[in-house]
Amino acid sequence: MAAETAGLISERIFSGWYEQGEQLRQASLSEQLEVSRTPLRDALNLLENDGLIKFDESGRATVKAMTSRALKDAMHYRRMIETGACDLLQRNDAAVQLADFQKSLASLASDPSPRNRSRFHTELLECTRNDHLRRGVPMVRLTEEVWLPARPWYREFENQLFRFTEVASEAIVHGSVPDARREIKNYFDQLLQLIENNERTTL
Repeated sequence: MAAETAGLISERIFSGWYEQGEQLRQASLSEQLEVSRTPLRDALNLLENDGLIKFDESGRATVKAMTSRALKDAMHYRRMIETGACDLLQRNDAAVQLADFQKSLASLASDPSPRNRSRFHTELLECTRNDHLRRGVPMVRLTEEVWLPARPWYREFENQLFRFTEVASEAIVHGSVPDARREIKNYFDQLLQLIENNERTTL
C-alpha cells in the first residue's frame, strides 16, 4: 500500500499536480487518496528517500524545490552514474533492450513532452539491471520532467540538448560504448554550462 501510494504521489509531482515547494497536508492526502495515515506516512518516507519531498522540523512534508546549486549537484551526480551505466550495458549485453527503445525515439517529434524526453535516461539506468542505479530513476525523472522544464531558459535549448541523447542511444544500440559515454558527458557538460550562464548559483 505504501509503495502504491508513493507511486501515485510521485506521478502527481512529475505531472505538476503538486508544485515545487507545495506543502503536502497529510489529512488532505489521506482523504484524497483514500488511505489511512500509517501507509501514507510510510509512502512519504519513501518519497523523502527518493529526494522528491522533504520534511521540516515540525514533520510537515513539502515537494522539494530545486535551487541552482542543488540542480548543479544533481547533474554532476547524474553525469557519473549515467556514463558509468554505459559500461554495465556493455557487460550485460542490454543493447537489444535499448534497440527496442531506440525505435520509440521517433515518437519524440510528435510528442516532445518532458516525460518522453526523460525516457532515454530512465531506460539507460533500468537496463543496467543494477538495483543501485535503478534507485536513481525518481531523481532523474524529477530533474528532467519538473525542475529543468521550469527553468525559463530551458525551452530555447531543449532540442539541442536532446540531440546528445539521440546520438548516445544510437551509439549504445550499435555497441559503441565510448561514443555513448562521450555524448552523455557532453549532454551534462552543456547543461551545467547553461545553468552556470543563466542562473546565479547560491549555497
